[in-house]
Amino acid sequence: MGSVKIHALQTGTVAVKQAHRKLVGPPASRLLSILLDWRYTPPLPIYTWLIEHPEGLMIVDTGENAGVMQKDYFDTDYEYRFAQKFGRMFKFNVQREQEIGIQLKAMGINSRKDIRWVVLTHLHADHVDGLRYFPNAEILIALAEFSRPSRAWCRWPIWFRPSMLVEYHDGPVGAFGSSHIVTRSGDVRLVPTHGHTYGHQSVLVRDGDTDVLIAGDVAFDEGQVQHGEVAGIVADVDQARRTLETIRKHAAERPTVILPTHDPEATTRLANQIALTTGNL
Repeated sequence: MGSVKIHALQTGTVAVKQAHRKLVGPPASRLLSILLDWRYTPPLPIYTWLIEHPEGLMIVDTGENAGVMQKDYFDTDYEYRFAQKFGRMFKFNVQREQEIGIQLKAMGINSRKDIRWVVLTHLHADHVDGLRYFPNAEILIALAEFSRPSRAWCRWPIWFRPSMLVEYHDGPVGAFGSSHIVTRSGDVRLVPTHGHTYGHQSVLVRDGDTDVLIAGDVAFDEGQVQHGEVAGIVADVDQARRTLETIRKHAAERPTVILPTHDPEATTRLANQIALTTGNL
């Protein structure tokens, strides 16, 4: 991507219920459908993203850590503990060498000194459990997310305080009606992609004629974006549908590579700059 490079770092895998991956039945009963479902997806990647930018290094989400393999890891969260006991919501497989800080060290990057920004798409555990490696970075999260986290289920460090609560005052970009510019050059922006959580955001990287949307959990894979298929775990079903529609509209106007966190094909699309196919949109 010219002067900007994006690297995918996989911090283990997670298998989820099929009803978690795709909404089935009435939206009002989506949590019950997940709890009662016995079918799991194959293990899905938990990606974080390293952006090498001339103005500094950025991490988008911090992934999961090996502690999640311990039975008592989430014992301080009553809701999560109940859900796991009743329906075993998630099956994690995360090894210590897969933690983001250790992977960065192997690349010659000091997570305490070399990372300028950490952008969190939202506050679910598999997106923030690596925060402990970045005590000195500027941490950016949406004000709407920080004010109203949806089933956070995470254990962030005691020192965690966002450097910026993003409110998107920098005008539209493509089909997105508002944005927040991160880099002085304006080629990295945050855009609101609410629905999965009330304040979910994505990172839009613009380079030449192509955009890359690091999309967090707006969907489990590109196919769900393409077909407007809402996942089972969403805070707001209607907003999630509108977000998918906005992304498809943006991709119809400008070639856009979509990178969801749990999409096994995301790295192939990133490497080959394969944009979302929008059909007749």
